[in-house]
Amino acid sequence: MNKSRTKLSTYNSIFASVSQLLSLLVSFASRTIFIKVLGEHYLGLNGLFMNILNLVSFAELGIGAAITYSLYEPIAKKNESAILGLMQLYRRVYHAIAGIVLVIGLLITPFLKFLINGSTQNVGNIYIAFILFLLNTVFSYLWNYKRSIFFANQEGYINSLNTLVFQVGAQIIQIIFLFVYPSYYLYLIIQLLLTVFSNLQISKLADKKYPFLKSKKKVGVPSKVIDYIKRNVIGMVSSKLGGIVVNGTDNILLSVGLGLGTVGIYSNYTLILNGMNSVINQGISAVTASIGNMQVTENKEKQKIIFYKYSHLSSLIGIFISVGLSSFFSPFISLWVGKNYLLTPITTWTIVLGFFVAELRQANINFTNAYGLYWEQRKKPIFESIVNLFFSVIFLFYMHLGIKAVILGTLLSNLLVNLWWEPFIVIRFGINGKLKEYFKYYFAQLFFGVIIFTVSQYISSQFSVDYFWLHIVITIGLLVVSTLLFDYIVSKFLPECVEGYSAIRGVLKRIRGRL
Repeated sequence: MNKSRTKLSTYNSIFASVSQLLSLLVSFASRTIFIKVLGEHYLGLNGLFMNILNLVSFAELGIGAAITYSLYEPIAKKNESAILGLMQLYRRVYHAIAGIVLVIGLLITPFLKFLINGSTQNVGNIYIAFILFLLNTVFSYLWNYKRSIFFANQEGYINSLNTLVFQVGAQIIQIIFLFVYPSYYLYLIIQLLLTVFSNLQISKLADKKYPFLKSKKKVGVPSKVIDYIKRNVIGMVSSKLGGIVVNGTDNILLSVGLGLGTVGIYSNYTLILNGMNSVINQGISAVTASIGNMQVTENKEKQKIIFYKYSHLSSLIGIFISVGLSSFFSPFISLWVGKNYLLTPITTWTIVLGFFVAELRQANINFTNAYGLYWEQRKKPIFESIVNLFFSVIFLFYMHLGIKAVILGTLLSNLLVNLWWEPFIVIRFGINGKLKEYFKYYFAQLFFGVIIFTVSQYISSQFSVDYFWLHIVITIGLLVVSTLLFDYIVSKFLPECVEGYSAIRGVLKRIRGRL
């Protein structure tokens, strides 16, 4: 990995993570005011609408990722004509998608009441609220496509800054109006307007930085590239469907089975989880373009070394966050929104387990995206979504496991399908490694990781959630010990090509080198 690529990767990762963390902190403030002013049922309705629109977004089909991947080569070769052709194609496709999403959303609107268990009188007119939610999604497609050129050119920090400014701005304005004029509709209108302004701004930045994008000249895309995009899109259709079923149906199932109140309680936990995921993924995924560049410029042995170093760093971040969650989830929720919003210890443990197992997938997911291996994995998400939905429904409606039902459904789809299928694709079609050495390393991560965060939760549970500051001290101690222990033990199971690699030593060495 050359110096320029490494520098851009590091810069994008740090900037993206910091931006997402700042946005998350403001989100907590906004959520706190939202709960105090509007209540848990509006919170549940918000979560339900988000899941419904995740389902509707299936119309995107993964086209954006496929076109972004196709931009890597012309950007590297500075082929402005080819870039312009792809961006014009991107624009036409995304405008069509915006229309499709609008139509599907309007068709769903009359049936919203059937997705809510119980009365909706205490949440106002759900149809007006949903249409505002829908328009926010529709408008995001109209100019959002221009973000892709920044990602493909390893300039993700520009997107991160834009997102930070407008998201934080929207949340601050929403907080003010929740105090002055507490209206859910106004809350959604502010969100809609800031989405439009954000995308207009990123569009202007793209035109300014890449003036050739303003050209009215119609540029065709070679049939070879179109065929390649179609192939990847076909491969990503199932991936998109699988992702939507796995990540976009939990609130819908809980709303149908248990009601908006339960969705509201669970959404406080998912806000934290999604926030952590966003911080991690923004940082880790920011190097995806650099990985794509590496595929073109480095040999397979170097690619394999980078893959395992990347995997180890991802798992180390995963165990760090998992220990923090297992130790600090309950004290934080108790202080933040009150003990009435606490879930049971076993449910909390299940949430953390699901989070950790999902984080162990990150290297495989990002290498799949960077290498464009969508066609090779086209069947996997179908089985993943079937397993997830089947077990979630069984656990929720027949075994009555409550919130644990949807968590276990996702967990089992990861363990029964993704655990072996994703690394098979990356190792066979990407880095040309050996599955045996990978699984030796993976199961070491899983086994020792689960033991470490389980022990951490047990230690933390010995003290009342009322002792908040004591829990901070305990959690810090557990984070330091657990991370060092995990790095020391699991690094011994790495393949020979990276034998003895320590992510912590690597980071400390880089920091010392900058001082």
